[in-house]
Amino acid sequence: MSVNPAPEYVLGHSDRELLRLEQQAAFFSDATSDVLTRCGLARGQKVLDLGCGVGDVSSIAAELVGETGRVVGIDISPDAIALASARLKALGKAQASFKVSSIEAYDGYAGFDAVIGRFILVHNAEPRDLIRPLLAKLRPGAIVSFIEMDMSSAAAVPPLPLLGRCVGWIVEAYRRAGRNSDTGSSLYAIFRDCGLEPKLAGYTRIAGSGELAGIGFVVESLRSLTPLIVKLGVATAEEIGIETLGQRLLAEAGDGGHCVFYPRLVGAWATVGSPKG
Repeated sequence: MSVNPAPEYVLGHSDRELLRLEQQAAFFSDATSDVLTRCGLARGQKVLDLGCGVGDVSSIAAELVGETGRVVGIDISPDAIALASARLKALGKAQASFKVSSIEAYDGYAGFDAVIGRFILVHNAEPRDLIRPLLAKLRPGAIVSFIEMDMSSAAAVPPLPLLGRCVGWIVEAYRRAGRNSDTGSSLYAIFRDCGLEPKLAGYTRIAGSGELAGIGFVVESLRSLTPLIVKLGVATAEEIGIETLGQRLLAEAGDGGHCVFYPRLVGAWATVGSPKG
């Protein structure tokens, strides 16, 4: 079963999904900070954060550009933008501001030193069609950086069957929705097809199977995806059993003696106008 791919955020925009985005951000913050540092974000720069969600990537960028810099985050969800604005205001990061806008409709690209995005390309059936128009609007020398994950790379050693089923449900839902669940490992080809010569870095979070943050990440991801999973016939709500899934994953983990490799993250960055080798 498949559906026609559409440029939409398959996880939805519920209040609980906004909370999940905050939890996810804490889970991947160190890797994100490292990629943004490596790609060249520095004090005084003006940075655009695409699909900023609740502002976590914008917050990291604001730290790097400092008070003399500026970060603008855009997202199509008014609720996400309102929360991002409130959170960064509370953190005293006045250099960050937010606007409700789609990536396609935003008209201020030319003024930025860098354009960044995390877990954005995965929600586009053809990421190249998103990147190519951006490049035409950016000034030569501007930085372009995206961070994506390879969902299918998540695994436990020795295997945890329930965790494996959870990963399988997520990957299959993205596939049937016309998305590439392993966009991270596709970044090199995507950048080169767009005329960019990327540099890349990869990260894998590894933990014992009893780590509560990791179990929460899996459960809340599935909670947001359950309507789509059911709609596409990947699994039934009863098979997922979201209200007890966390307890069942903990029970399967036992004493935490399994080593869990969470989804691999890949960061890619390039400079507009740099020749492809």
